[in-house]
Amino acid sequence: MRMAVVREVARTTFREFWRSKDAVFWTYGFPILMAIVLGFAFQPKPLPPVPIAVVAAGADATTLTALATEPRLSLQTLDAAAADAALARGVVDLVLRFEQGAPVLRAHPMRSEAELATLLVERTLRDAEQGRGPPLAHEVEDRPGARYIDFLIPGLIGLNLLGAGMWGVGFNLVQLRTQHLLRRLSVAPMRKREFLLGYLLGRFVLVIPEAAAIVLFGVLLWDVPLRGSLLALSLLVVVGGFAFAALGFLLAARAKTIEGIGGLMNLFQLPMWLLGGVYFDVDRLDGVVRQFAELLPLTHLNRALRDVMLAPAGLGDVAMPLLGLGAFAAACFAVGLWRFRWQ
Repeated sequence: MRMAVVREVARTTFREFWRSKDAVFWTYGFPILMAIVLGFAFQPKPLPPVPIAVVAAGADATTLTALATEPRLSLQTLDAAAADAALARGVVDLVLRFEQGAPVLRAHPMRSEAELATLLVERTLRDAEQGRGPPLAHEVEDRPGARYIDFLIPGLIGLNLLGAGMWGVGFNLVQLRTQHLLRRLSVAPMRKREFLLGYLLGRFVLVIPEAAAIVLFGVLLWDVPLRGSLLALSLLVVVGGFAFAALGFLLAARAKTIEGIGGLMNLFQLPMWLLGGVYFDVDRLDGVVRQFAELLPLTHLNRALRDVMLAPAGLGDVAMPLLGLGAFAAACFAVGLWRFRWQ
């Protein structure tokens, strides 16, 4: 083995890396930037209040005042139907109602948040009654919808749509550009928008059976409920999939290298992975982090998917998320079409 050749190849590769601004930024700059941002976003802070729903019918004023003034509880006064829907949707961890003045607690026994809410409510009621109140009755929330798997399945659908759009469209377009295939297509008798719209549609149709597979997997294996409109669910998958495909196309419109598109996709995907409502409910966030989460398209898609599958919700209930995602998709496609270059 000729070590002089090995050293020269290593030296050339090293110089090539440092001459690529994209590679240097995404290798060193981006991780440092994310460490700074996430470090400020997730600083130690007081524990957030635990959300519970109270059906006020039959309750006395002393009990309600004690619950409302407990700093560890976030109280929502709802009617019986709305409280049950909030519990099934995961918006609250516990429902408290009263039968002939006696408190009845309803929660899912397999959720750690429900156990914490139960302990806090029991302590608050015991202190308010000074130990003289009636014993607390407990009911088990055994309907599908309140489990973590019920919360997770809609989030996985949204996450799959995000990944399919970004990698299936954005990454592959840049790969075609780096292989000089787009330059060859530029001389074909077709317009730029015809090629790009056809390319997006060809990639996009693959996400529909993928989303259907996740839904069927959850329904058949884990008994995840599908309580809402099937038409609304289908439209959310279609519009959400097109929105992320258009975003991937926008990012790939000018990217010249694999390193460049990989970094751009991480820049846009990582915040949505963390704060898009896939693994936890963004409604429990607050401050700047909550405001930032509300700007992410994945947040609104996942919230609408959960409303349809768990609440239940119909087409009218998710009309605004559909319009917002559709406008986002149209804007990304229009800007991407304007910025797109064959080479």
